[in-house]
Amino acid sequence: MEKNNIPCKIIEDLLPSYMDEILSEDVNEAVQIHLESCESCRKRLSELKLENVEEKAQIEKNEAAFVKGIKRYKHYVIGMAIGAGIPIMAFLLFILWVFVISMSS
Repeated sequence: MEKNNIPCKIIEDLLPSYMDEILSEDVNEAVQIHLESCESCRKRLSELKLENVEEKAQIEKNEAAFVKGIKRYKHYVIGMAIGAGIPIMAFLLFILWVFVISMSS
């Protein structure tokens, strides 16, 4: 099927660039004219827009999961630091106590 002497296959290849608004004015106008008279290409454009929305939603979901993971990791590191710090502090106090006892004797 051709509209305005441009095959649908070419229009379909141009649709992602059309959605991103990076086509030249003349090519953009040719795509718009074709879309006005071609139901199948309009349908394909709608499908691409839906895919784009779903992809953006998935990206946002992945970003949210990443941030959640970072926060969880931060809490893990803080817990590990506290967990390691307590025995180290006890050991240092023990050494200080031994040193003080040996100095007083």
